Amino acid sequence: MIRTLNRSIRFSYFSSPIPTSSHSSSALILHATFSDFTARISRRRRRKNNSPSPPPPDQSQIDASIASLPRRFTSSDLSSALARLPDPRLCIPLLLHSTHRRPQLVRSGDADASSLFLVAVNRLGSARLYRDMDSAAALAFSFSTSVSFPETFFNTLIRFYSEARWISKAIGVYKFMRHSRHAASRPTTRTFNLLFAALLGHHRGANSYIRHLYMDALRSLFRQMLASDLAPDLFAFNSMIKGYVLSLHLNDALRMFHQMVPVYGVSPDDDTYSYLIHGLCAQGRTRNARELYSEMRVKGLVPSGRACNSLISVLAMEGEVNEAVAALWEAVGMRKGPDFITSRTVVEEFCRQQRMVDAVEFIKEMRQKDVIDGHCFRELLAGVEGEYQN
Repeated sequence: MIRTLNRSIRFSYFSSPIPTSSHSSSALILHATFSDFTARISRRRRRKNNSPSPPPPDQSQIDASIASLPRRFTSSDLSSALARLPDPRLCIPLLLHSTHRRPQLVRSGDADASSLFLVAVNRLGSARLYRDMDSAAALAFSFSTSVSFPETFFNTLIRFYSEARWISKAIGVYKFMRHSRHAASRPTTRTFNLLFAALLGHHRGANSYIRHLYMDALRSLFRQMLASDLAPDLFAFNSMIKGYVLSLHLNDALRMFHQMVPVYGVSPDDDTYSYLIHGLCAQGRTRNARELYSEMRVKGLVPSGRACNSLISVLAMEGEVNEAVAALWEAVGMRKGPDFITSRTVVEEFCRQQRMVDAVEFIKEMRQKDVIDGHCFRELLAGVEGEYQN
């Protein structure tokens, strides 16, 4: 009976989207387009992992976990038992047995009722047993009419669904929160930040077109955040700016950047400037990038290594090799040493300007200061020699 119930609830809750208005959720529906792609990636990762899975709990283990409960157990007793289980996969059969034997635990308005499912979700999600965690979530939502779940429970689900790259399920939880009749279940700033991080991480490595589609979803979420009278924090702004940069919407990123302090009272940090500097350099907007770089240095902020490499490279490619070298040594002073491609870009510009001696001296100085290793040193010198022969 327990196995039958387990199979029946496993994918019962988020199999269909919760009805919402087309205006508020049109951008979010785009995520379903890429569910097949995510599934293929997950299957590919599972094929690479050749380690055998441990056998599922047998009936004797299930019976032992059930027998560990007191005769007249309470919600607190059940929570403690779930936390002590030697195998997290025993959470589902123990919850099914307990809620079937004593349904009043989750129907009487007990304040501890929601903690039962939070403990189970935490244990299963932390063990990366996402299918079992999804079953626990389905069981929890079957009692949603009588149990008021706090936003902590929903945020935990969103976090683990995001780790599993089940973005559509994470958004399904968010939609449920938005339409909950309980004020304590409504989305918070933490909820939106989890979704921002999930969407940005989900399209890592995607092309600009897919990033453009995901940016529509991010923009829609940000508007809903403001409509819910939730003030965006620094993480929300950095997520939006990073999303705009990745989707090549630099003007939108700059507009949001200039609204941070005067409109929302949020000061940018190192990441804010670094995202913008990298994006501006990628589009060849060197003057704007240098202005932001100077502004953040005046504030005592340190750019990321990626931003430093981008600025050094774009300065070199525009022929300002002396400025590129100065920026490189400043980056070294901030322990943001250049990568090999950036170093080679500067050396190539020296050679293009027929400054072979300066190129060799620059390479030697980088080696003396341990900016590059011996292999890179020989590679760069060989490149200069080839240019000199030509």
